[in-house]
Amino acid sequence: MIEAYIYSIAYIASNWVSVPRPLIALLSIWPPLWLLLGGALMGPLSDTIGRKRSLYISLIMYIIGSMGLIFSINYVILLISLAILMLAVGGEYNTVMISAHEYFPSGIRSRIVYLILNFTNLGGALATALVLINISSMILQKLALGLTILIVIPILYLLRSLIPESPYWLRARRLPYDNSRFDLIKNRNSNITIRLPSLTTRIAIGGLIGWSYTTGFTLLVLTFGPYYFPNLTNWLIFAFSISSLISGIAIGMLADTISRKSLLLLSSIGSLITSMLILLLIRSLINAQYIFWILFILFSILINTYFLTEDTLKSEYWVTRRRGSYTAIVRVISLGGSIPVIFLSSYLPVSSYLILAAVIFSVGFAASLTWYLIGVETGRGISIGAWEHGKQ
Repeated sequence: MIEAYIYSIAYIASNWVSVPRPLIALLSIWPPLWLLLGGALMGPLSDTIGRKRSLYISLIMYIIGSMGLIFSINYVILLISLAILMLAVGGEYNTVMISAHEYFPSGIRSRIVYLILNFTNLGGALATALVLINISSMILQKLALGLTILIVIPILYLLRSLIPESPYWLRARRLPYDNSRFDLIKNRNSNITIRLPSLTTRIAIGGLIGWSYTTGFTLLVLTFGPYYFPNLTNWLIFAFSISSLISGIAIGMLADTISRKSLLLLSSIGSLITSMLILLLIRSLINAQYIFWILFILFSILINTYFLTEDTLKSEYWVTRRRGSYTAIVRVISLGGSIPVIFLSSYLPVSSYLILAAVIFSVGFAASLTWYLIGVETGRGISIGAWEHGKQ
């Protein structure tokens, strides 16, 4: 939850200071830049020191960043505070993604991973709700958002102190672990062995589907408001977060019974079609906002399903001893590739902006189709141990 909460703050903060449009664009690319750096740092570190230990490091950065956010008095301090928070988020999110696959038996693994990832939508809803309910004062907004993080930190510390180290990581490092607490070996698909596509193929597919989601989601949900409709910024994020949270619960409960490849393909097609409808109808949608909101909520449900599936896929199809590092690599590709697009798109007219978004989703569809044709099934109760025999 805290990941989406902090990510949303960066875009809500565009209303806190009066800046020229190019600097609004800088604030828009700030989150993916520091998410990228956080993942690049913590991915390899989690493979080296363990999943649990790496999660503690982010808590210190949360405290520093939250204090800076509360006391930010100008644009520079705001950027520095957000950078520290996003660095923590980028590292933590990478570790949470990979750990979720390693803590649960294969029969419920997909369901748990989807629900954990979907819970991030609650953070976006909470962040925007705190702004929408009140609070016209920018000082009170910063206090509400910053103090909420500080309140959550002790809870996170307590929860992490109760969680043992990943048994898959301990086994990969040949360290002792108590398998009686995590029955990861005895399951209905434990004897299946799967040969994955090449490492290059998996990195390319993971990078492209991640880039398509990150860039497309940012353009249509996060920066669409600040760039063109500032008064709707908070409502767009709130509507997306609530509709995604509710629909994601239903999708998550079915995740162990649905083909991962099929769900990735179908959600990518749906995201592309709805983005094209918004593009084609944008002029009439301005005068008929109820139609826009129906399309936007439908888009939110589809793109959230795509997010849950692509994040699950690109963090699972690696061997355990390198899962943190390779997940970080594909996230660097997806986040790094989104930065120039998000920045340059701020200078486009709204029609060209929406055309660009549709093109981005078409790339995601092409990558999803490629994986559907040449990839392997990683859902439906299949254990991540099925490809643990591989070198990469």
